[in-house]
Amino acid sequence: TFTDAATDNMRRRLINLIGTPAYFVQISTFHSFCQSVIKDHPEIFSIGDDTQALSDLERLDIFQFLISQNDFAAIKPLNAPYLFLSAAIDQIKTLKREHVSPEKFSSLLKDEQKLLDTTQDELGKTLLAQKQKDLIKNQDLYKLYSLYQKELKKRARFDFEDMINFVVDRFTSDPELLLSYQERLQYILVDEYQDTNSAQNELVFKLASFWDNPNLFVTGDPSQSIFRFQGASLENSQEFISRFPKATIISLTDNYRSTATILDSATTLIKNNPSLLPNLTHL
Repeated sequence: TFTDAATDNMRRRLINLIGTPAYFVQISTFHSFCQSVIKDHPEIFSIGDDTQALSDLERLDIFQFLISQNDFAAIKPLNAPYLFLSAAIDQIKTLKREHVSPEKFSSLLKDEQKLLDTTQDELGKTLLAQKQKDLIKNQDLYKLYSLYQKELKKRARFDFEDMINFVVDRFTSDPELLLSYQERLQYILVDEYQDTNSAQNELVFKLASFWDNPNLFVTGDPSQSIFRFQGASLENSQEFISRFPKATIISLTDNYRSTATILDSATTLIKNNPSLLPNLTHL
């Protein structure tokens, strides 16, 4: 799940259902699960005992330091060097949530440059100028992203997004490590599934990949993905249905938390969404 409060709530509910065995069930947030994997295998993740998760204040300090100590073509205005600081931090968070490393981001930018080179004659001057300007900003963002990752390693820190990406990457390259967790976690439940981002989604798929028909249960409302909370997207729910076409879909049609007026209004609005998932009943 996503919050510490939700894990506590789950634990209390499970205790009421099955009693003391509930204390032996692993209940965690995505981040705390990945942090435990990293901490339990320091030799695999090449981290020291003093390596710690990054605080928001430290993150801001690092970005201010990197911007002040380096030149950037587009994201460091002369008279306002930190003008794009907040936007840059958010963009790098988004890249990590989409499981896009600096190397992959660089490759994507090279592809974008090639596309511009081959289509510039077809684009109008205004559109071409805007795309070139955006590309320069993204190239600056790639430089800042790369410097940020190096600085984290230098300071023996990793951020919340790194936790998930580190584990997903290691599960991909180390089948034995992945298998050890697949053997341990044979039944998986994901709460608030509509809020998963690409990296979290990939983590779930890795853990479930041992079985053709895994013991995987997710609960969520795809229509809520419109909020894009923490990188959430409707595509993640679509990918789940695509990966597990034999999955049983249970639509909850009774609502006990709202009034008919609100539900009818929401249904009228949601029906206009061209990306509605098939075979799902809404409200």
